[in-house]
Amino acid sequence: MKHKRGLIIGGSIVGILAIAYVATSLIWQSNQTFLANMQVAGVDVSGKTATQAAPKVSHALEHRTYHIVENGKAIYSFNSKSAGITVNTKQELKQLVAKQNYWSWPVALLQSAQAADTSAVGQLSVSNSNMQALLKKITNTANSTKRTKTENAKLIYQNGKVVIKKEVQGTELDQTTLKKVVSAALADGKTSINLKDAYVKPTLTSTSSALKTAQSKSQKYATETATYNINGHKFTIPHDLILSWIKVDSSGNVTLDQTKVLAYVKELNAKYHTYHTTRTFKSTKRGTVKVSGGFYGWTIKTTAEAKALSKQILAGKSFTRSPLINGSGYNNNKTDIGNTYVEVDKENQHMWVYVDGKLKVSTDVVTGKPGKHATTTGVWYIWSKQKNATLKGDNDDGSSYSQPVSYWMPFDNTGEGIHDSSWQKQYGGTWYKKHGSHGCVNTPPSVMSKVYAAVPTGTPVIVF
Repeated sequence: MKHKRGLIIGGSIVGILAIAYVATSLIWQSNQTFLANMQVAGVDVSGKTATQAAPKVSHALEHRTYHIVENGKAIYSFNSKSAGITVNTKQELKQLVAKQNYWSWPVALLQSAQAADTSAVGQLSVSNSNMQALLKKITNTANSTKRTKTENAKLIYQNGKVVIKKEVQGTELDQTTLKKVVSAALADGKTSINLKDAYVKPTLTSTSSALKTAQSKSQKYATETATYNINGHKFTIPHDLILSWIKVDSSGNVTLDQTKVLAYVKELNAKYHTYHTTRTFKSTKRGTVKVSGGFYGWTIKTTAEAKALSKQILAGKSFTRSPLINGSGYNNNKTDIGNTYVEVDKENQHMWVYVDGKLKVSTDVVTGKPGKHATTTGVWYIWSKQKNATLKGDNDDGSSYSQPVSYWMPFDNTGEGIHDSSWQKQYGGTWYKKHGSHGCVNTPPSVMSKVYAAVPTGTPVIVF
């Protein structure tokens, strides 16, 4: 009887517990509350509905602290609130409640079934301006430490061969990647953000098959000699410089970076061009003088020359070239003036004509009257020759003049030139100070025919 009574009592207890278990499960399920020992974002939400838990969870998320970590050290920290991040957790907590197994609550009593701080709980909202401000603060803090530049693997010239130089993983930040990394951490609730994940990554590594293919194709550039002859200045383009221009595509094809080649050609133009430069000129009577101005001279056609140079380099054969140029006076004796020219010395009121280094004409002249009519200093050139021309212009009093001349040789772009002047009573000396021209070089009629005959178009005219 006692044994049977014990069974009855035991069965009653089990029955009561079973009823309690079912009742509790049904009540929690009906009320849509969290199970025992349930934590969300570090907040105890046991027995609370989503609506009841939302304020506490939102508060915790809004005050969550994030750390920007580099080399194991936190270099910058911020919390959600200071960064302008707002959180809406109510809807997500409802979803979390609905996913619970309400029949497992006894197990939940024995263990902490928590949604850890890394759970994606809380719908984050960050304005673009707040995000940009946050990224700027992170970047400024990071940049207080010197950043190293990331470099792709590349081909270089070494010991007469083309070899691969290994890439460099630097510490400079990629702003697009940094935004993605920070945004992902905020969305996932990760409070530790590794700055290394936002480093600029090399896009071409030493293990790249494309780079190895390009290395093989580029060996010819290690033996190719690329020589320039610019206005008599001869030099060879260094192999390592040429190799620094090489671009490699995903198939290992080799081209030259036109931006870099063009920059090089522009440097050559800046060094050697003669257009709008100050020249050192050995004058007949005043020794060496400096002459600025004028439109005589040449420049390199930089864009066209960069393309032509690239094409010749990629052919892989040694060459010597002169650049494509604009302008006048280009030659290979290191001077654009040469030994055929007209020299006009305003101080001495004299003109000399040299042809192939020999003096052909020497004569006094009358240049422009000092002031607004002074003959313009510079290096020009005879761009036209005319016989029996009529010169027209305005006098100082506003009246017009029309003056026939037997020979007309214009040299600038404002109407100045060399011509005969039968109206001048004398030449040389100080006559020009009161009786000077409107800028032209007035020449005695008796010698003007010799000047006209001796000087071809394109001849430089040095006025100083």
